[in-house]
Amino acid sequence: MNQLVRERRLLNTWILRTSIGACLLLIMVGLAMFFLHGVRLPEPPRGSLWEILRQAIRRGVRLHSDAFLDVAIVVLLLTPMARLLAGVYVSARARDWLYAGIGLLVLALVVSGVIAGQFGI
Repeated sequence: MNQLVRERRLLNTWILRTSIGACLLLIMVGLAMFFLHGVRLPEPPRGSLWEILRQAIRRGVRLHSDAFLDVAIVVLLLTPMARLLAGVYVSARARDWLYAGIGLLVLALVVSGVIAGQFGI
């Protein structure tokens, strides 16, 4: 049981540190571009999640500050889903099917909520 707790903590720590580091890096780059290209208010993201990411990549190639800020927010929003997936993985490895099933149910609810939100359901 101690091995499972350590593995879960290690995985959660790695996910949180990676996502916070990526967000910090993206925000720093976005702020640098914001000040280098002149102070221009970033446009708020519009459309579905895929459209926002596609537009962010297109604007990121042109070094627009709002692209980096948008991706940072998306990474931050997806962090809890990554932690949930990690919990399901660790529970399945430990053959704790109850927690793995509960995690999958919660993940299915979150994903269906995101999909419903994207299509305005």
